[in-house]
Amino acid sequence: MKYDVLILPNLFDGVSPKLKDNLKKEIKGLSNPFPGDGPGDKKEIKGTSDVAYRLRVGNYRVFYRINSNEHVVYVFDVLTAEQAHKKYGRL
Repeated sequence: MKYDVLILPNLFDGVSPKLKDNLKKEIKGLSNPFPGDGPGDKKEIKGTSDVAYRLRVGNYRVFYRINSNEHVVYVFDVLTAEQAHKKYGRL
């Protein structure tokens, strides 16, 4: 089943237009959000109280949560790999 993908409005502030287009293209693939399902390098983040996932897009990491009841994916953070490791630790 396909999921709707919702993105925070200011998530791409400070991102170049070319990179923004590439990230949006990859994020659209989250209509199949589970690891091993559909395109993209997706992984479940272990050790968190809420289940969260990350999508690897080159040197960037897209973090998201899945609401299976409503069939919605919530994208809540886009960071470089270095920023992600500083903010969330090595995932």
